[in-house]
Amino acid sequence: MDNLMAASLPSLQRFARLNSNSDKTEVSEVVAAVIEDLRVTVKNTIDPASARRSIADLLDFLNSLKSTVHPGRVELAQSISQKIIPELYQKDEPAEYDNYEYLRAEYLLVNHICSKIADNLSLIRGEVSAHPGFRKGRREFAVHPLCIYATIYASGIRDLMTKLVTVRLRNKKIQTTIYEPLTRDVIGVGKNPDSFFEDNVIYIDEQVTKLLDWGISVEQAIAAKKSGTPDAPDEFTPKEFIPKEFTGEELLIQELRDKLKLHSEINEYFLPQSAGFELIRQLYTLNKGRFLHSVKEIQNATKYGNDHSQVVLQIDQIVNDTAELEFDLIALSAHAVGGEQSMLTYKALQDICIGSARTRDAMLEARPLIAAELGRQPIHMAKQIIFEAQKKIGNIQKIEEMFENFREMISRLNQKRFEPEIKTCASMMLASKSLHPLVKWLENEGAEEGTFFLRMQQVQIVLKKKWNIV
Repeated sequence: MDNLMAASLPSLQRFARLNSNSDKTEVSEVVAAVIEDLRVTVKNTIDPASARRSIADLLDFLNSLKSTVHPGRVELAQSISQKIIPELYQKDEPAEYDNYEYLRAEYLLVNHICSKIADNLSLIRGEVSAHPGFRKGRREFAVHPLCIYATIYASGIRDLMTKLVTVRLRNKKIQTTIYEPLTRDVIGVGKNPDSFFEDNVIYIDEQVTKLLDWGISVEQAIAAKKSGTPDAPDEFTPKEFIPKEFTGEELLIQELRDKLKLHSEINEYFLPQSAGFELIRQLYTLNKGRFLHSVKEIQNATKYGNDHSQVVLQIDQIVNDTAELEFDLIALSAHAVGGEQSMLTYKALQDICIGSARTRDAMLEARPLIAAELGRQPIHMAKQIIFEAQKKIGNIQKIEEMFENFREMISRLNQKRFEPEIKTCASMMLASKSLHPLVKWLENEGAEEGTFFLRMQQVQIVLKKKWNIV
């Protein structure tokens, strides 16, 4: 197959005809058929890059659909991410020997860039003594960590930056100003490269920032092209899966983003859609002094503030002095690291997020990382519950703990601003008959605290019977 045209698959055409009245068994069967067809198609492809583009477009389109109209879209998107995308990246041609003249100098530059990002991530995670929450405590999360909380995330960024530097910085200007001096004055005489990067920090930071700014601009161009795709259910036809023409630069950035997403799937951390080149740029250029001061201010306000509203008011003053993603990193660090009385509370984090804008769309733009972290937690817990409930022999105590975590996540979430995430949880659980009482709790009972335990007991009865637990 020269081009992966997802629309040509009969199973996808069957998927397009599913609706809210479709039987859940039929939905699962159709999704399984789509995955099998995609697997065969991927196996036979001679152009993995083209296949990745088509799969990425298919995923984007699935994510744009409403679960109430296309009940299998969540299940299909998850299956593609878990079963198809890894196979696509295993099909890359083996790398040829790289005989670039300045390979060692290039490696030192990549190492400098990635070490700086890794150090800043360590600071955000509170692993550096300068952090006000250092060794005072750490919040426990019941789901896989957000990317900035995961140590392995830095490894994914290194893979991305290695490819980006190789493709974009092998030019005469970088060769003359960075690679040749590094080779001559550092590598050639066995000198420690740290002093070279310290002496040239302003120029090197300028070049790296320009590189990341270029990545941001290409991401924006990709988003602009994709935004033209219709998302009305009655337009869910084969032509919607045909990707628009992308430039070589756009294909490169899309591939780098896809590989980073795959890295997060394999290493079990959460990489939001908003965690692209703009976040990497923020991690590279992080103002450590302002970051540490702001985290300390937030944690002091949390610990010594007279009431919740005063805490939020003091935090608002910090918001005015920082950019969107910079503040997200500050708040998320203050939320995850520190003493029990000083860590920014979940309620304060959510109030800051909601208070950033009057509408959901504006909120997602103003507080991209915080909104993603708040909204995804119940979805990821729902995934764990579904996985446990589908086992032939399960652990009733383990799933009861999951139920309690899920209840807490839903109860503290603003149901108006995060309505799509709550609906997604219900849609996912529809595929498991034993979890239908929880679907009823979410959809028909407004996730009321008073009825949760009744619905949980109903689920427990079904699961105990299924697992032969007396």
